[in-house]
Amino acid sequence: MAKVLIPLAHGFEEIEALTVVDILRRAEIDVVMAGLINVSVTGAHDITVHADTTIDMVNAADFDMIILPGGQPGTDNLNSDARVHALLHEFNAKQKTIAAICASPIVLAAAGLLTDRTATCYPTYSTRLTGAVYEDKPVVCDGNIITSKGPGTAISFGLEITSRLAGRDAADKISKSMLVPDSSVQDVWDQRLFNSTIQALVGALEMKDTYTQGHAKRVTEFSLSIGAKLNLSESEMRDLYLGAILHDIGKIGTEEDVLNKPESLSRREEIMVREHPLKGTLFIVGIENLSHIVPIILHHHEHWDGSGYPAHLKGEQIPLYARIVSVADAFDAMISNRSYRDGLDKDVAVSELIKKKDTQFDPFIVDVFIECLNDSPFEIKDFSYYF
Repeated sequence: MAKVLIPLAHGFEEIEALTVVDILRRAEIDVVMAGLINVSVTGAHDITVHADTTIDMVNAADFDMIILPGGQPGTDNLNSDARVHALLHEFNAKQKTIAAICASPIVLAAAGLLTDRTATCYPTYSTRLTGAVYEDKPVVCDGNIITSKGPGTAISFGLEITSRLAGRDAADKISKSMLVPDSSVQDVWDQRLFNSTIQALVGALEMKDTYTQGHAKRVTEFSLSIGAKLNLSESEMRDLYLGAILHDIGKIGTEEDVLNKPESLSRREEIMVREHPLKGTLFIVGIENLSHIVPIILHHHEHWDGSGYPAHLKGEQIPLYARIVSVADAFDAMISNRSYRDGLDKDVAVSELIKKKDTQFDPFIVDVFIECLNDSPFEIKDFSYYF
């Protein structure tokens, strides 16, 4: 059974700490609350909690995860405690899961754990996430780091942690028993207008770039097949769908003669093409209900070894959905006819993916995709399937 450590400092946010404790214990996960000074700890709203032990009595080797609640002055008290920083470094060195909510992600940043990571926090603290890419979402997962925005997201935070430690089925079961509203159901997803806008954007790109005709849909199908293998939730599949279908939308800002040029590109033209992830990001970053998929569009040309673009991210620094789209995009590019070459045989394309594991592609995602190709093809009903 998983075992979790939650350090409690004077002035902690009671909702964030106790909600998580409640959810994890419902999942029969062993949770240990440890006071920084003694077992009696008073929160930011004068609620006193009797912790299980003190931080001096715990051994990091006994735990699978550490969770930092937010609140003030609780966060500052955590941040100023050398023992907390030592525990964070020890957990991170073992690639154990580390989670923080509200203001407390700044403690992770101060410990140097968020460099080139995607994270969230209470909005007024976003400028203190040194080295991180701030994402305005209730819960953000990046490798072994889980962050959340604040008291109102504590249930989502606790369920995400439960999913990580006990599996998605356990988290879903607890969510239903607690009558938690399905956060993936939003009015906008029921509106035909939103989906029609997505189709119009893709259609506009396909009119400009003859190569992209059908490319976006195929990349989406390949990406969703990987997502299904990874047992992504419906809301996660929807985000993957949006990122995959719009991954090349930035090419709308690239000259047609460059996109359809039959000869090799010049250095200038190559730079123009490489700008499309940035242009795509600028294209959608301000659009409500699309801005959260920016990391997929921005980073789908990053390479596992750090040689990609535009940010030269490496390994799990690259967002998961961007790694998925990268494999799907490259495979479809290889098997499709281009203006300057004929498409490759599928077996040859698969061999290329295998050859570039650990350099261009996430080796795990490549293996999952090959499994997908060997199974029955994953098909979406139409473009409105996830709306």
